[in-house]
This record gives sequence, C-alpha cells and structure tokens, in this order.
Amino acid sequence: MITGDGYLILYIPGKTRDTMDGIQGTLSRFNAAFSKLDLDGMMMCFADDSTSFFPIAHRATFLDGKDEIGEAFAKVISKIRAAGLDGIKLDVEDVKVQRFVDAAIATFHIMDGDLSRRTLVLRRVHDDWLIQHLHASNAPLDETQ
Repeated sequence: MITGDGYLILYIPGKTRDTMDGIQGTLSRFNAAFSKLDLDGMMMCFADDSTSFFPIAHRATFLDGKDEIGEAFAKVISKIRAAGLDGIKLDVEDVKVQRFVDAAIATFHIMDGDLSRRTLVLRRVHDDWLIQHLHASNAPLDETQ
C-alpha cells in the first residue's frame, strides 16, 4: 500500500494498521524535526542505545549512543544555520517499510544535489517505535546515473 505521503508499507500477516502507523509516525516526526532543525525533536525519536553511521562528509566514524548521535546532528545543524538557513527541505522518496515483530527497517532516499540514501532500523519499546540505528550515505548524482 502506498500512503498519501509516499510511504510504501509492506503488510505482513498478523500486523495491525496501528503498528504501521506508529512506525510511519516516528519516521514522519523525525523528518519533520530535521526539516525544522529541531535537534530535541529529532533526538526524541532515538533509543538511548542507538547507533549510526553519518555521511563521510559529516562524520567518518561510527556513532555509539544517543548522546554521540545528538552531538553529530548538532554539528550538522550548526553548519546549515551558518549557511544562513533556518530549515531544510527533505523530499523523501521511495520509502519502503518492512516490519518484523518488534523491529522494522525503513529505507528511502532524498534527492538534494546528491543521492542521499537512508536506512533506519526501528525497535518497538512498549508502545513507541524508536530509531535503533540510522545509516546515512551520500553519492554524487553524476556518478550514480
């Protein structure tokens, strides 16, 4: 099923619509907060023990824990604001969400001068879905076409 905001949702037998709405809600909240450069809003979407790989231009090493991820995002936001911007437009495309009991994988890309690929692993914690891992990579469009 493709939703109005472009999310491709794969339903696995036994899943409820509420569960997929929860996953999609976390993804939407994260992307909306990032668009507004709202670090606190972004970090509310992450598990305390989350991990991440950022694009090499922003961070060359593995990020371990919500605090390290927050510090790395703070630097990214600082660079964006230093360029005179108070927000960014994230046109998320080709979103695919797969759910496996208490975990989900979401993949998508953003075309913003580069091909920005994103993979998020989400984990259900009680009734919430939190980002457990974020892998972000960028590739110049001229090299990928």
